[in-house]
Amino acid sequence: MYKKVMYAIFFSYLFLFLNACTLSVYNTLDNVGQPYQVVSSDTFKHLWVANTYVDSEVPFVVFIEGDGQPWLRPDRIAFEPTPEEPLLLRWFLSADFPAVYLGRPCYFALDDDQCSAYWYTHGRYSERVVSSLVQALKQQATNRHIILVGHSGGGTLAMLMAEKLPNVEAVVTIAANLQVNKWAEYHHYSKLQGSLDPNLRKPLPAHIQQLHMYSPFDEVIRSEWIKAFSEKQANSVLVELPVDGHNLAWLPFYSEFRKALSFIDENKTGKEAD
Repeated sequence: MYKKVMYAIFFSYLFLFLNACTLSVYNTLDNVGQPYQVVSSDTFKHLWVANTYVDSEVPFVVFIEGDGQPWLRPDRIAFEPTPEEPLLLRWFLSADFPAVYLGRPCYFALDDDQCSAYWYTHGRYSERVVSSLVQALKQQATNRHIILVGHSGGGTLAMLMAEKLPNVEAVVTIAANLQVNKWAEYHHYSKLQGSLDPNLRKPLPAHIQQLHMYSPFDEVIRSEWIKAFSEKQANSVLVELPVDGHNLAWLPFYSEFRKALSFIDENKTGKEAD
């Protein structure tokens, strides 16, 4: 009996190790020689990838990836939710400015014994998830101004994180799920019990710039949800782009994202001059 248990444990760890090694994220990072590490909060482990520009004193961008594939189908939860082709990893690797790619809890096959499927399904935008991301970021980057950038569910988390970080200059979202309850209702999904909804939170302070990029052709996140959310915020700009899809369809629009960062920088400079 003891041998059977030990074999089961061994093969479980072997499966996790092989799963991590075969994730496209790690293959992509290894292929370009980009180092990465694992950092821990009090609750979860996080993938942390920083580019060579991040040591400068200027504000840096924090990329937060989308939800990936939490469910294989309505009645089956995925074992590994990490996107096969992560959009923001591509943008991070293209960055010629200080940037960090911050992994969400229970993604990227980090063999975290605190993880369960709850944290990337119903609890994906929970207080515990948000707090862990904030703590990991504070540990690695104290007293540095940051710009939070999130795609889809990563944009949801970026908005929720901005409430807890004193050094956020701006939040940029790309096709973000900013009205979680409406999204679930529209797609006939179960309500994400335990998750926070940015649309039900107080508006961010006016000193935090917001720029929300969206497409009228997105069938996952409706443009009217983003517009209505933006109208309630104190310092928010909308950018509509003709993106034919929700995920990798955004890939060719990296130059538009760079323009968004330039707009934020120019707006900040103008305010300082005033």
